[in-house]
Amino acid sequence: NPHFLFNTLHSISGLVREDNKGLAIRMIAGLGDLLRQTLQVNSQEVTLRQELDFLEKYLEIEQLRFQDRLNVKMLIDPDTVEATVPCLILQPLVENALRHGISKSAKASMIEIRASRENGNLILQVQNDGPGFPAQIKPSNGNSIGIANTQARLESLYHNSFRFKLENAETGGALATIAIPFISGS
Repeated sequence: NPHFLFNTLHSISGLVREDNKGLAIRMIAGLGDLLRQTLQVNSQEVTLRQELDFLEKYLEIEQLRFQDRLNVKMLIDPDTVEATVPCLILQPLVENALRHGISKSAKASMIEIRASRENGNLILQVQNDGPGFPAQIKPSNGNSIGIANTQARLESLYHNSFRFKLENAETGGALATIAIPFISGS
């Protein structure tokens, strides 16, 4: 995702200017690991376990950027980790949760990532505790390239057998939900 790459490179350059080379080196190493893992994938779908491994590397970099302002909670049903998911399906959702939630707040914020199995479907959710969607934006459509690409990829892979919804969460913040057929990758 170009936004993520440019944000990371900008953060690294800021760390170098601030003479925080140790943190800059950690961020460069994390970015290298992330890019290496991305280039090794040669399939449109991976197991949820692989997707979460990639997401953890992505979040390690974001944790360096946001430091003590970012708290991540993963609630992953163990029965879901071998399900197949589109490769890199969660990253744009988490990036949007960060960009529109955490980055707009000076206080510590939470991102929650959930996976569960329900009625033959795999349910993936990303929620932040930020301000939620403004009244003038219809959340179900989204308004970013990452969200539009996510929608298009889901349509291409699952046709009419998926659900993708963006909404304000009942507990506050924004919530993205994807429901796709549960297919075991093992």
